[in-house]
Amino acid sequence: MSINLYQKRAHLEPILNNVFQDAEGNAVYTCHTPHTISPHRTTTISRSLSNNSEKCDRFEYVAQIDWRTIRSSKIRFADGKEIEIDKYIRKDGWSLMSGTGRNYTFTGKDGKDYTWRNSTLHLKLFPKDDSENPVAEFRRETLMKGGHLEVYPSAQHLLEEIIVTFIYVEQENVEATMDAAGG
Repeated sequence: MSINLYQKRAHLEPILNNVFQDAEGNAVYTCHTPHTISPHRTTTISRSLSNNSEKCDRFEYVAQIDWRTIRSSKIRFADGKEIEIDKYIRKDGWSLMSGTGRNYTFTGKDGKDYTWRNSTLHLKLFPKDDSENPVAEFRRETLMKGGHLEVYPSAQHLLEEIIVTFIYVEQENVEATMDAAGG
């Protein structure tokens, strides 16, 4: 069974400051980025410590993304691993689907390469060796529905890496779209 995570908030930095909920509205992951005038900011991604049947305000740190403009941004995982983004998530050419941004490839903890492919309404994650069968998919917000991330059973062992890389890649897409629009 797939894991579906729904964005609680839309617009106004929906990726960097949001709660990702299950179908019942229980918070599963949070993403928080304090507002600052500095271009250097830190996004903290946390996981709920509650089970699905109880409401809880207790969260456990999963990772942080330190966004930088001059030097490479970094990711720090809860296990202490810290890595520069450009050594972990590689820009992998432009998306052929609609020409709407870059593809990004990372190596999962299982040793396999995975590529996020960008299109207008979707961001899909594929194993590098299988371009036909996605293992995760983000359906972007439309007028009728909010955005949500679906992680298929074959990739649930990578759930937290998928969440962290998704947040990084989608924020890169948001910034590229704003830059292209002159904002």
